[in-house]
Amino acid sequence: MSTELIFHGTGNSSCLPNIGCLVAPPGAPRCMTCYLGANSGVSPNPHEAAKNRRRNTGAILRVRDGRKEVVVVIDAGKSFVAAALEWFPKYGLNRIDGLILTHAHADAMNGLDDLRCWTLQGAIQDSIDIYLSQRTYEEVQRTFPYLVDKGMATGGGAVPEFQWHIIQEYNDFDICGVNITPILVHHGRYFGPVSGMISPPMSPPLSPPLTAVSTPNLSRSSSYQSFGLFPFSMLTQDHFTPPVPPAQDSVTPYLAFGFLLPNFLYLSDASEIPSYTLDYLACLPDWRKPEVAVIDCLRPKQHPSHFGIEQAVVAARILGCKKTYLTGFMCGMQEWISHEGWVRVCKAISEGETTLKGWKGDAGEKQRCQEMLSWIFPQAGDWIRPGFDGLRIVVKNGKVFDGAYD
Repeated sequence: MSTELIFHGTGNSSCLPNIGCLVAPPGAPRCMTCYLGANSGVSPNPHEAAKNRRRNTGAILRVRDGRKEVVVVIDAGKSFVAAALEWFPKYGLNRIDGLILTHAHADAMNGLDDLRCWTLQGAIQDSIDIYLSQRTYEEVQRTFPYLVDKGMATGGGAVPEFQWHIIQEYNDFDICGVNITPILVHHGRYFGPVSGMISPPMSPPLSPPLTAVSTPNLSRSSSYQSFGLFPFSMLTQDHFTPPVPPAQDSVTPYLAFGFLLPNFLYLSDASEIPSYTLDYLACLPDWRKPEVAVIDCLRPKQHPSHFGIEQAVVAARILGCKKTYLTGFMCGMQEWISHEGWVRVCKAISEGETTLKGWKGDAGEKQRCQEMLSWIFPQAGDWIRPGFDGLRIVVKNGKVFDGAYD
């Protein structure tokens, strides 16, 4: 059996290139990330320059077992149909056995209407099964009422055909024999009153069967909380304390789903990994532990709703997967970091280096990349790389390969 994860997008909500960068007035500093993304042909290495083009973050899981193949799409944002037009033919993808949604933001769900291309007159399939939290379902219902209730359709009435499935955090569900577990992460906060409801609704997590619990090295645990990451608690029983909704006068986090998939842990939109999620992952039996982590990293510095590089690296070290890929990048505009810059930073981090060697390119970008390295506690042995649109990661027979960084 083999499992694959294909990035159909690795950018932020605005996508890259960013129109604001491309139409900047004469004399304004040029964002080379967006310039290269839009004009890859001017680069000595057009193939690498094209990796600066990034659509809304999302992925495609494909599980192959003999002749059986299961395809699960993670998120369908504003750019999903454009991504599908490029990557589905390239990778021989066709049917969508299930769509799982991380949260109810536009960059995760505003491509739902485009899925009509699969279901109108049974073009590819009669319907698509969608798995999402109750709160996300309610947001879909509010935003796209005709997708939930065909009686609300207007015009010609041609709408996609969906089967809706409500899923709960830490409760496994099954898509054509593929086991998936939604887990909770913080994705920023609410900026106004919340009517007694958190998104998604909280329910007590169920611990996986305990075999042996390994406690990671917590020598720097005092710093984890400042990074928005909590250290593992010492587990002494077969369960852990369920999450408690915040008090009325405290900040209410916006909760999104990450997903524990076969061989992969997918955390695309995160500003914090709560302690109960880390505890849950620590309890996993060996056969369920992921080989690969996909972790949010919007920009060098931490953002209110996304990890920066420092938080992403700490998360990667805590999770301890063989390989970690970063996703969800923005360009940085005047403070731009190109795909090549991210590659150099990630390689240096993986090798425990504190300085960039053999840099050829923009001096300003080098300075920004060097500054990133100064924030990271050096520790050789990590394997971290930036994802890019169309990258395919394969796990087979205990080995992880991607054809780009191998």
